Amino acid sequence: MASTERLYEVWMLYCNKKDPDYLKLWLEIFVSSYEKCLDVDFEKPPTRLEEVPPVMSLLPDNILQVLRHQLLQCVQKVSDGLEEEQQTLALLLVKFLIVVCRNLSNVEEIGTCSYINHVITMTTLYIQQLKSKTKEKELEDQTPAEEFVRHALTFCESLYDPYRNWRHRASGELVSAVEKSRQKFKAAPLTLEFIPFFYQCFQESEHLKESLKCCLLHLFGAIVAGSQRNALLAISPATMEVLMRVLADCDTLDNQDCQDLTHKAQLTLKCLTEVVQMLLASSSDQRQVEISTILENYFKLLNSDPAALTVRSKSRQWENCFVALQIQMLNTITEMFDCSDRPVLQAIFLNSNCFEHLIRLLQNSKLVVNARCKTAVKSEKDFANKLLTEMNEYQVLLELPFASSTSLCMVLTN
Repeated sequence: MASTERLYEVWMLYCNKKDPDYLKLWLEIFVSSYEKCLDVDFEKPPTRLEEVPPVMSLLPDNILQVLRHQLLQCVQKVSDGLEEEQQTLALLLVKFLIVVCRNLSNVEEIGTCSYINHVITMTTLYIQQLKSKTKEKELEDQTPAEEFVRHALTFCESLYDPYRNWRHRASGELVSAVEKSRQKFKAAPLTLEFIPFFYQCFQESEHLKESLKCCLLHLFGAIVAGSQRNALLAISPATMEVLMRVLADCDTLDNQDCQDLTHKAQLTLKCLTEVVQMLLASSSDQRQVEISTILENYFKLLNSDPAALTVRSKSRQWENCFVALQIQMLNTITEMFDCSDRPVLQAIFLNSNCFEHLIRLLQNSKLVVNARCKTAVKSEKDFANKLLTEMNEYQVLLELPFASSTSLCMVLTN
C-alpha cells in the first residue's frame, strides 16, 4: 500500500501546479495500491478483498469534481481520437472509479454522479470503432480501446451488482434470497442510457470480438441479479430482442466459431433464466415484458428447422452446433423451474402450449442423448408419461425414437 503521505504530496503538487501529469501520477499510485479490486475478468468468481479501499470522505475534498472535469474532456475528444496520454488518463479514471466502488459505501455517491453517462458515451464510441472493419482498423492496435471497454463494463457492474451476485451464480455458487436480503448496500439506480447502449452494441456486431459480446452479456446478467428495481428497468422488449438474436445468430458462424457459440449461448441462456425468475417475482404492473412473450420467442427459436438454415451455411458442423444449442435450451427450461414459485411458472408454461412445442420439436429433430442422460431419466419417466397421458399425447410419445422421448422426459420432469 502506497503511503498516505505520498498520495497527499502528489495531490498537493497537482493542486498547486495544475499539471495533469501529477494527476496521472496520483491515480497510478492509488490504483496500483488496490490492483486486486479491478477484477475485470467476468469469467472468474469474484475475489475476496484483503484491503477495502477508503470511503470518499477520506479522499481529497474536490477529487470527484476534478475527475469529472477530466473525464468530460476525454468524452469531448474521443470521437476525434484520443492521443496516447489521454487514452491512458481515461483508463486510469475508470480504474479509479472501479476501485472506490469496491468500498460498497461509495456506490450510491458515485452512482448519482454523471460519471456513468460519460463512461457509457466513451464506451459506445469505442465499440463502434471495434465493430467497424476497415483497412485502417486492421493496421491499428485495438488493445487500448478493448481494455477501456472491459474496464468500463466492470465499472458498470460495480455500480449495479456491488455484491457480485451474478458472478457467484455464473460460477455455480448459490446466492439465496436470505443472503440477498442481508446485503446492506443497494445497487445504484440504473441509468436510462443503458438500454439503448446495450441494444446498439449488438447492432451490426459481426466484427465485434465474441469475448466483448460475452462481457456485455455478463453485465446484463449482473444488472438483473443486482437488484429487482434495476432488473425490471433492464428487462425490456429491446433487451429481450437482443438476447434472442444472440441465440439465433448461429447461421452467421463458421466452423471455427462453434466453441464461441457454445459459451455465448450458455451465457445468454443463464441471462434468460435470471430474467424469467426475476419477472416471476414481480407484479404485472412492474413488468415491461411478460414471461409468456419470452417463451413464445424462445419456443419459436427452439423449433427452428436446422435443415433449412444449413442451406445458407452449408456446414455439417454448424448443424451439430445448432442441435447442441437446442439441447442447451431444453436444459435451460429445467433450470428456470428451480425457483420458489415453481407451480406458477408451470402454469405459465402450460398456458404457452409448451407440450405442443416440445413434441413438435421432437417429431422434427435428430437429437441424440448420451447414455448418461438415458440413465438419469429412468426414475422420472413415469411422471412424464402421466402428464402426457392426461394431455392425450402419450401415443405420440410412444411413436417417437427413444432418444427423443428421453429428452422430453428430462424437460418435463425436472
